[in-house]
Amino acid sequence: MPYSREISRDHKGCVLFLLDQSYSMVEPLGGSQKRKCDELVFAVNGWLHNMAIRASGDVGIRDWLDVGVIGYRTDQQATPIIEPSLVGPLAGRPLVSVTDIGNHPARIETSVQQIRDDETGELLEIPSDNPIWVEPKAEGSTPMCHVLHYAYGILENWIREHPASFPPIVIHITDGESQDSDPRPYAEAVRALATQDGNVLLFNCHLSMTNAAQCLFPSSDAALPDELAKVLFEMSSPLPRPFFESAVAEGLGAQPGARGMAFNADMVVLVKFLDMGTRAAVMLR
Repeated sequence: MPYSREISRDHKGCVLFLLDQSYSMVEPLGGSQKRKCDELVFAVNGWLHNMAIRASGDVGIRDWLDVGVIGYRTDQQATPIIEPSLVGPLAGRPLVSVTDIGNHPARIETSVQQIRDDETGELLEIPSDNPIWVEPKAEGSTPMCHVLHYAYGILENWIREHPASFPPIVIHITDGESQDSDPRPYAEAVRALATQDGNVLLFNCHLSMTNAAQCLFPSSDAALPDELAKVLFEMSSPLPRPFFESAVAEGLGAQPGARGMAFNADMVVLVKFLDMGTRAAVMLR
């Protein structure tokens, strides 16, 4: 049965993030005053931190997952910039092990979280250490076809080295439409790549600057509001059974035929999307 290979040190997994870094990412994310680019890297850094914690054991951080973060934008001459976006000791590497992630953050930021005591009702301030691997960027336009082509090369090489592994998961997060041609053929090529356990999974998340209706894991494009939403739907992989069952168990309203897509997402939906986009695969470990 496809999408059933356990992710382990013997059969590593792979998660590749594709992050829109176009200038419109300086706009506020829907329902907040914070920039989309800031909220995006906050969510991705949080996900990386959680994966490093999950991989930790008595003998250190186990090497069971490869992770890549690729940013894409254009410069002032409209030349596409497609580049690995990890900073610090891991800069310049398109894929790194979760072991490297855990051992080599660029820096640690300390913040204060406010938590209310259940018994006394008192508001407590708890310091929290937040490792940083990705920094916000926002420049130029959205060369989506170029980044999908770049991702194809990374994934093709990874699959050649891990033919029996759970197939790679690509999480593409954007706030706009492709500005370098129709991205659907490039997305189709990425999804056609496969290990012995199934085809590459491509999930797409559109970030919102409004409080308009949101859509998470739609099963058709009938209710989607515009052409951008319909294109992202076509680009997205159908949810394999373990992912679909996990979405249903979480009460996310997924219906048969659901695809790995979120449209008009705010911060809450973005975090849910990152979690659900990888949880079913990670649970197989």
